[in-house]
Amino acid sequence: MKNDKLVLVDIGNTHYHIWENGKIYDLKESKKFDGKIYYISVNETKEKEFLNLNPKAVNLKNYVKFDTDYKNLGIDRIMACKTVKTGTVIDAGSAVTVDFMKNGRHLGGVIFPGIFAYKKAFVTISDKLNKNLIKPANFPSSTEEALWCGSVGSIKCIVEKYNINPVYLTGGDGKYLSEFINGIYIKDLVFRGMKKVIIENGKEK
Repeated sequence: MKNDKLVLVDIGNTHYHIWENGKIYDLKESKKFDGKIYYISVNETKEKEFLNLNPKAVNLKNYVKFDTDYKNLGIDRIMACKTVKTGTVIDAGSAVTVDFMKNGRHLGGVIFPGIFAYKKAFVTISDKLNKNLIKPANFPSSTEEALWCGSVGSIKCIVEKYNINPVYLTGGDGKYLSEFINGIYIKDLVFRGMKKVIIENGKEK
């Protein structure tokens, strides 16, 4: 691996998330990569497009080991939790997932709409709900504050309910949520999990 370019691809519902020799970026459309390519996917259509261009890419889902009783846990959530022994893992993308780890075991998790999905859903109810989200100082006393409580506030409440610290945040809206939820924002958390699986399976050479 020292002499080869390493590319990690996290195929999401809306984007291809790329880690390429330490550089992280997103793509709307797939492209052909050079070097050693490893990937995970939650989108079959995008995965097929990716493999058409990168037929030798290795799907890490076939190699990961993860201690959980959760049925059909998404591979992206597994990778986000893979390097966390004890704590809460929030991955804020198209959906917001909150997963709980203790002593290396996955206890369970919760799925929320993503922040954009919340905003989009509110507008389908009424144009009057097309507002920014504002955190209230106390009781919500405006539409903006009420919308915050019904979206970001609900995520914050579930984190506080289970109270497993530390809290780690990642994903496109992870940094935004870290303004309201006391935790550590790690941009490459999923990719760290992928690299750990590669090493565990002796594929780093």
